[in-house]
Amino acid sequence: MEISELKTLISLVETGSVTATARELNRVPSAITSRIQQLEDHLGIPLFYREKKRLIVTSKALELYEYACQIVKLVNTAELNIKTNCPGGKFRIGALESIAATRLPLPLTKLYEGVPNIELELITGIRDTLYNALINGQHDAILIGDAPFDEKLERVTAFEEELIIIASKNHTEIKKPHDIKSSNILVFREGCSYRDRLLNWYHSFNSYPKRVTEVTSYHAILGSVAAGMGIGIVPKIMFDQFSNKHLLSKHAIEGPLGQIKIELIWKKGWLSANIIALQSILAYQKYPKIE
Repeated sequence: MEISELKTLISLVETGSVTATARELNRVPSAITSRIQQLEDHLGIPLFYREKKRLIVTSKALELYEYACQIVKLVNTAELNIKTNCPGGKFRIGALESIAATRLPLPLTKLYEGVPNIELELITGIRDTLYNALINGQHDAILIGDAPFDEKLERVTAFEEELIIIASKNHTEIKKPHDIKSSNILVFREGCSYRDRLLNWYHSFNSYPKRVTEVTSYHAILGSVAAGMGIGIVPKIMFDQFSNKHLLSKHAIEGPLGQIKIELIWKKGWLSANIIALQSILAYQKYPKIE
């Protein structure tokens, strides 16, 4: 079925007249009759009964009319969005789990309020997974830290995170690896920027953890550390929002390893209206460095 045929059907149902439809669509009456006949031939059913010069709408025509209205409206919306580059439609965002849980709820709510017809897809993962997905065209934009430099990408800083080491409740102060009682660290799999930073912190003291346990969520890290299974690294905001933080102790990471910039990143030349809209909201929020 062609869009022109559906528009003709819509007009015929609404006007009930070939002449009125021809006038509305700026066509000759014979062209209107021809389009409807082609549509009927394609479907294999009559859409209108002819009684002298009158057209009587069938139940199937009314059913198709409802679909046609939706289809034409969708096509018109798509054309408008593409031509005017207005935000809307599908928007695929990749983000670190910690960012999705703590930083994005408010901005995405604002985005929905400002762009009601947007269709958000939020996918969480670790840095390397999200980065590769962006390169492969699976995401429109990502929010990660410590992204490798790539001239094919564009980026802006969204906000800064303070990273901290967490340990069990009564753990003594941690300033260097020698102060840690447990030989186990709880981290995400390789490719996680926070894991890299914790291991680099160990390396800065010419040390290395005896055991690395990989987990799949920050709730697992927080809960396992609270149970005394080892130490971990998390953004301070996640610790602050953890309901059982009274079971943990927090320890600052001195120097640049304890501060990480989270960037909004997209492919060069692919700056869409959706990315601009999200970028403006993030800038408006003015996320400060967490103290």
